Amino acid sequence: MSSIILNQHITEVFGNRLNPVARAEKYIEKGNYKKALKILAKTFKKYPNSLDLARLRFEYGKYIPFDDMHHEAAIDYFNLQMQFDVSGEKVHNDFVKYMTTTQGRIQIDDETLVKLSVVFAANGFENNAIYIINNMIRKECELPEFVDALVAIINYFEEKGVDKKTSGYKNYLKWHYPDHEMTHYILSRNTYE
Repeated sequence: MSSIILNQHITEVFGNRLNPVARAEKYIEKGNYKKALKILAKTFKKYPNSLDLARLRFEYGKYIPFDDMHHEAAIDYFNLQMQFDVSGEKVHNDFVKYMTTTQGRIQIDDETLVKLSVVFAANGFENNAIYIINNMIRKECELPEFVDALVAIINYFEEKGVDKKTSGYKNYLKWHYPDHEMTHYILSRNTYE
């Protein structure tokens, strides 16, 4: 949905008074990026399932890449993209934009990063999947969802026929999630092959 259509939709909701998106756009034109993002963040709280509004916040966040509001907008945007099953390629492209804009200073919570790594591994974006997963391993991530990321990267490498790259990830599963059913499955399937 383009910003014109989004404006039309919001105009229907807000009537003739200047809608929040239009106000934010005015602030962007004036170079007052923080004010624009504050307006969009407040509006997003009222419409937390609006992927278009989340995208707009994310896009405008590039003007203040090191501000917490940009990172919060990125988190909301990525989570909505995954919730609405946006293509892995689109999610990855936006993540690369975010990394470039913030010069690699990622301030995304671990839960979101783990979900992103699953999307990246499942869609063949090996480098960013490994980057996130290895960072989580260094942090000794204990999130239950991290199993999904480890399984996704193990499956990815095994499908590519590079089983050698999986041993570290399998060991992490074995030692950090010994009782998880996926750990048993991953380790047992190699025994029978």
